[in-house]
Amino acid sequence: MKYTHEKLNEHITRITDIAGVACYLVEGSKRACLLDTCCGYGDLKEYVRTLTDQAVFVILTHGHYDHTGSAALFDEVYMNQKDLPVLENHNRRRLFFFEEDQKSIPALKEITFEMINPLLEKIPSEIKDTQMFDLGNIHIKMIEVPGHTPGMMCPYIPELKTIFFGDACGTSVLLHEETSTDVSTYKNSLIRLKQMEDQYDVIYRNHGSYTNDKQLLDNVMECCDMILHHRDDHHPTIMYGKTIYETIERINGKRKDGKEGNILYASEKAG
Repeated sequence: MKYTHEKLNEHITRITDIAGVACYLVEGSKRACLLDTCCGYGDLKEYVRTLTDQAVFVILTHGHYDHTGSAALFDEVYMNQKDLPVLENHNRRRLFFFEEDQKSIPALKEITFEMINPLLEKIPSEIKDTQMFDLGNIHIKMIEVPGHTPGMMCPYIPELKTIFFGDACGTSVLLHEETSTDVSTYKNSLIRLKQMEDQYDVIYRNHGSYTNDKQLLDNVMECCDMILHHRDDHHPTIMYGKTIYETIERINGKRKDGKEGNILYASEKAG
């Protein structure tokens, strides 16, 4: 269950697990931070030790299992408290998510549920909107962007003009869980990211291509408008046993018009 990594610049390393989920190690002159902890396949803490000599603390962007999977291995963990119900729900349903992922991710065929890291049972330390973490010569500012989850946060490094959209804005944003916000609330979050657009040049995510240009944000905002004005494809698809709807129909996982940025939503989130 080996991880791989790619050094993106002097301060940021992308770490990827066997399921293709990424987290990011951010190193300053005084300390280091791990943004998310992947799915829990293998000893992430030990792997991080091979990449940095600094003590590492963890920031969880939200409470989903594929971002909190190895958080229990670390002593210092932070998360927006609005996502505590999300974390609890995903902890309770972890076996279900694992078995579903096994059906579509070949690398997981040789793994048993017992091999996954233990659950994060302690309550993470609180993160507030606009809170700043000082790593020395660089800082991480947390931006609250409710939508995918109620406490979803985007870490932003002003010195590097870099923002981590994570799951907050991507090629297939999910607004399908009970705890997800409605589309109107989510659009307001995207407007906030748009208003600070001149403050970042680089966007990183945790899935798929792991990076996008700024057009992604415009495309997802357009999807919000399509849903709100009942102009979207409303194309049904099944995810984790539930029928949800693609704003723009996907063919082989990609939008039929070739653009990037989509929303998959439950019907009750359409307002």
